Amino acid sequence: MNDVLVGVIGKPFGLHGEVYVRPDPDVSHTLTPGTVYTSPGDHRLTLVAVREHADRLLVRFDGVTDRTGAERLRGVQLHVPRDVVAADADTFWTDDLLGREVVDADGVVVGVVGAVADGPAHDYLIVARTDGGEVMVPAVGDLLDITDEQVVVQPLPGLLDPGTDET
Repeated sequence: MNDVLVGVIGKPFGLHGEVYVRPDPDVSHTLTPGTVYTSPGDHRLTLVAVREHADRLLVRFDGVTDRTGAERLRGVQLHVPRDVVAADADTFWTDDLLGREVVDADGVVVGVVGAVADGPAHDYLIVARTDGGEVMVPAVGDLLDITDEQVVVQPLPGLLDPGTDET
């Protein structure tokens, strides 16, 4: 089972091991004392305390008792198992979409999902076209029907058209 990034540790606060945590805004997860978080590099951090401070989250982890220890955690990513994250019924994990065939509303193959990019309003599926190009498809419910095997795009005019090279 894959883990989900739920936050990133920021700068230390004070002298007793507290750090700010920037929660991932795209993931619904409440930082809860007793939860064990993992991160790249095989860190295992048990959350001991969490509180709000100036509209941000301050946390303390087991075994981190001073500013030096807190500073060593700066930038560490916090992950939890996917099954502990509450997800909406229409939520899909990026790695579940990668490699899926993309077709238009008529069933014509456009390509495969090669990547997912964050956008300011919504994510984008980066589709590697069968003709060798790429197209970015907004990951918006009104445009996509995602099945177990493929992604069906209800395209807006011009959305799936091959790009033109204007030189």
